[in-house]
Amino acid sequence: MESQRTRSREYLAEMLSDNLGNEKAGALVAEAASKLGLGAEMSQDQALDVLERIAIEPGLVGITARFAKTRLHLRWNQ
Repeated sequence: MESQRTRSREYLAEMLSDNLGNEKAGALVAEAASKLGLGAEMSQDQALDVLERIAIEPGLVGITARFAKTRLHLRWNQ
């Protein structure tokens, strides 16, 4: 059963910021969420969609987003 909790854009950006920096992580999440038509708060599926969109980027950005997707799955109900 999927949790009804949501996560913010800032939460997702924090998952990326250690490797990408706060500014770049925030910009990537904001851009991906906007392109998907999402607001400031997201369900788990929406948050995963945002990270998936970022994960298609080459190099460190894509790798970081793929790891963040795994961490999101593990942390969602915490």
